[in-house]
Amino acid sequence: MEDKLYWYWLCGKVMLPIKKQKELMDIFIHPKELYKINPEILKERMTDLEYGRFINSRDEAMIQKDYEALHRENIRFIIQKEAAYPNRLRKIYDAPYGIFQKGQPYEEKELSIAIVGSRFPTTYGFEISKKFAKELAEQGVQIISGLARGVDGAVHREIINKNGQAVGVLGCGIDLIYPKENFQLFYDMYANQTVISEYPPGSEPLKWHFPERNRIISGLSDGILVTEARERSGSLITADCGLDQNKEVFAVPGMITNKHSKGCHGLIKQGAKLVENVDDILTEFSEFTGISRKFPKLHTKSLAKAEKRVYDMLSLKPKHIDEILSASGFSYEEVIKALFQLEAKGYIKQTHQNLYIKKM
Repeated sequence: MEDKLYWYWLCGKVMLPIKKQKELMDIFIHPKELYKINPEILKERMTDLEYGRFINSRDEAMIQKDYEALHRENIRFIIQKEAAYPNRLRKIYDAPYGIFQKGQPYEEKELSIAIVGSRFPTTYGFEISKKFAKELAEQGVQIISGLARGVDGAVHREIINKNGQAVGVLGCGIDLIYPKENFQLFYDMYANQTVISEYPPGSEPLKWHFPERNRIISGLSDGILVTEARERSGSLITADCGLDQNKEVFAVPGMITNKHSKGCHGLIKQGAKLVENVDDILTEFSEFTGISRKFPKLHTKSLAKAEKRVYDMLSLKPKHIDEILSASGFSYEEVIKALFQLEAKGYIKQTHQNLYIKKM
């Protein structure tokens, strides 16, 4: 068999959890060596069910036939060493060795934010999720979510309506629609967006798939936004995955008496950033240039020299007045006057006492 078929066999036919796959690949390095091994050696490393699947899956003709069937269904199988494999995902510790992808080819964007939340959101959670999805998409941010009911579905529908960029990550085979009420959404995603799963076609939406799926949602993103979540919400698993992967975590606050917001409030207590608008998210990614289009057009001829200098020093990352003063070369009075004038003209704003950013 050709090299890629061995990876397809490992990811699509053996049906081992990613943890077990990783354990075996740490030993055998390449699935070709695993494929050819005397299976008796593996008996103590597998459950009876896993061992039976392993034995029955080593059928070259069947592997080739099933792999060719993917193309007829417009499903791409992408392995880690291929350029089409998401670069962000490749960097996480337990990245899948291969993924199944349908719809538009995956495109690496400058900034990706995952939006997750309750499967049974309140009206507040539903509307706030749509608002963040819409406004982030307008800034050119790619949105990642899980195509589940509730917040996930609302986010994806909003992105499609605004012609934004979105990626849906499934906890089942990429050919299955789950939940069934998202039937039309799946076809809209296949037509306009990117859908990804680590599970081969035909895989049922098993309960343990979804916690596994969440590490891919966070792995594809630069930050995770939790819009509404109960105390034991599955969305918190995605946030935990993000923390393990060194991603930024954001949470939208709600009423302290509302049980639907306890998960978000718990995240904030643990250090997640409280957010009220998209600026609160984008200020954490000052290198993101897609938002520069949203800055007010600066007519430099109308600004004093100090104003122009101070404006050029600012970005979406808050800068303290002492830092501005030290680097500007102007006196304290000149800097204060420049900041006052720039703020009055709508070019900058003060986020906290003595902290300034460019205004979008």
